[in-house]
Amino acid sequence: MKARLLVILLLTASTTVSALTLAPPKNAGDSLIGNPPAQAKYVTAKQEDTLIDIAVNQLIGQDEIVLANPQVDRWLPGEGTQVRIPSTFLLPNAPRQGVIVNLPEMRIYFYADAGKVIIHSIGIGREDDWKTPLGKTSITGKTKNPSWTPPKSIIAEHLADGDVLKPYYPPGPNNPLGLFAFRLGIPGYLIHSTNKTNGVGMRVSHGCIRMYPSDIEQFFPLIKAGTPVNIVNQPIKVGWHHDTLYMEVYPALEETPASYEERLHSALKLLEQANAGKMPVINSALLQNSLKNPTGIPVALYQRPAYAQNNAQSAENDQAVLDSRTN
Repeated sequence: MKARLLVILLLTASTTVSALTLAPPKNAGDSLIGNPPAQAKYVTAKQEDTLIDIAVNQLIGQDEIVLANPQVDRWLPGEGTQVRIPSTFLLPNAPRQGVIVNLPEMRIYFYADAGKVIIHSIGIGREDDWKTPLGKTSITGKTKNPSWTPPKSIIAEHLADGDVLKPYYPPGPNNPLGLFAFRLGIPGYLIHSTNKTNGVGMRVSHGCIRMYPSDIEQFFPLIKAGTPVNIVNQPIKVGWHHDTLYMEVYPALEETPASYEERLHSALKLLEQANAGKMPVINSALLQNSLKNPTGIPVALYQRPAYAQNNAQSAENDQAVLDSRTN
């Protein structure tokens, strides 16, 4: 068997996981966090699993797991199939404080104590009249065991589809807001739990941001009223890890479509900005493939020459040591 570049962490799909709490980048100018780039995390699918089952069990989003596994059937991965779980991330291009919500990747980043970054998958508003708004706001309040009085507009929409909503939902497990909710400074919008976990990682809400029940239960005591929230639209992220420049790509939001040429222009501009205003000599084939087939997985596009040379020299030294031991 050929040596693999990836270190595979094999888990069963039934393993219960918790939110990702990751150390900040070691270098001030870096943006990549999580597993080392040469490592990837996988789970082993069971016969009865779908990708959606695995996503819910791993507390990641539906679209997220599908993007990361383009060759795996969504509904029938097959027993023994290795399913990739995203575990390496580029931080959004935004001030590293409070809560950052990047809508295209459907994730929350929370900058906690000691610079640690807590990441959660989320569901967001639909692409019609119920989009999740962009912009800077804050947490204006938090409620445990919230009740819900559906707005008339939502009642009317459900009624048109033959679904009758109650005029009032008391606190409890059957409440669509779940057991925890944060109120945003944007009137009418919340970050809340959900009793429909299959909707996390999809655009199914009326504009609110949905979290897994176990995620928001951990999240709730960490967030104080007044915490800043920055909701951004960044389908292409670029950033460094040591001397390697990475790019992470997601499909554009439906309401802000972009042609391949427009996405290429945006990516090249971001790469140039990240490299102190100079366009690096990048791997163009990887760049094009990442833009045409986004996976949400950071891809290395460029290494500073000194770093690449040191890596090559290190590999040569390792091989020399190995040769001396086998002669």
